[in-house]
Amino acid sequence: MRSSRPTIRLSDSFLTAVFEQARVSGMPHSIYRYPARFSPAFARQAILSFTDVGELVLDPFTGGGTAITEAMALARRAACLDISSLATFLIRVKTTPLSIHDTKAIKLWAIALPGEDEIKSSTFAGREREARHLTDEAYQFFKTILLRTDKLRNRRQKDFVRLVLLATGQSALDCKAMLPSTSTLLSEFRRMLELALIGFRRFWHEVAGVYHVPPGRVTQFRRILRRSCTGCESDRRIPYEWLPAKLVLTSPPYPGVHVLYHRWQILGRRETSAAFWIANQNDGAGESYYTFGSRQQPGLRTYFRNLRETFSSIRVLVDHASTVVQLVGFSAPDWQLPAYLATMKATGFEEVLPECERTALFRRRVWRNIPSRRWYACIEPEITSSREVLLFHRAV
Repeated sequence: MRSSRPTIRLSDSFLTAVFEQARVSGMPHSIYRYPARFSPAFARQAILSFTDVGELVLDPFTGGGTAITEAMALARRAACLDISSLATFLIRVKTTPLSIHDTKAIKLWAIALPGEDEIKSSTFAGREREARHLTDEAYQFFKTILLRTDKLRNRRQKDFVRLVLLATGQSALDCKAMLPSTSTLLSEFRRMLELALIGFRRFWHEVAGVYHVPPGRVTQFRRILRRSCTGCESDRRIPYEWLPAKLVLTSPPYPGVHVLYHRWQILGRRETSAAFWIANQNDGAGESYYTFGSRQQPGLRTYFRNLRETFSSIRVLVDHASTVVQLVGFSAPDWQLPAYLATMKATGFEEVLPECERTALFRRRVWRNIPSRRWYACIEPEITSSREVLLFHRAV
């Protein structure tokens, strides 16, 4: 018997993007692999499907900023929120174009960087708390380069270099049992810096053409808020004339699932907050701060309370023509998914089931596997904790 719930029609291109398995590439998306992110292709198709040029795309859990970056590339207005200073740093730098003068200054700065021997001979008194668990060799490399950023002219240039250092560190250290040599770190940093400068310049030149403004003015079309989404309806940094948000496109914290948004794991499972140190951001919070509460709590009461408060605020920012698109994973979907949907309903959102007859999808939820952080697609009735579900909601 077919469901009586309202449906939403999806294009084949949208579903193809949902099923995207290719590794994310291209600037600025590839510069830092934020945990549990979705693909740019998926974000792009969602934005094309549910918004028009000039309308607002909102991501209340921005993470690495995929949704907001794609919204800007498609000439939409973009607003994002995150409680993590690392996340808001990443998206601010990723969405801030460099001028020709910035690019030249960074290239000249890179030429003057010290060599391997000078870096290895550097000595520093003490060590930052956030840099714990780094080897002496890795610490010397990052500390030396970070001190050299003072020679750059402005904040844009310094933050861009920090972003590339973050990408270098994540690639070399995160989830690694063996750490690279100073020579490898330095050569990889130089390689990433060169690629990033070329890629950023090209990408934001194209975005400026879409908006029909100079590259330096594209930032007027986005708002980045470091804060909880609870109460955001009263935050006037999102201009009133931009509302309502026509699309809420996000991937919220997964209930009961262990995801390290705020730490790298190195030398086995040792956790380090070196990413915050490199980004020059403060971090004094534990895992539960970033995941809506402890995943060990019976019934995940704190999680669902925070979810309810979040979407109660989001409800004020949308109207009946808006669409909420989420990708959510569960540790125990048999009871967590019904609880999640009940919480959404309590805040004024009704689930809308997708249909696409050409792909034999009719009023059924779409799930995709996520083993080892790789994405695979399927449309099946079985549900496991290693999958992520695509949810659609409309305000009632």
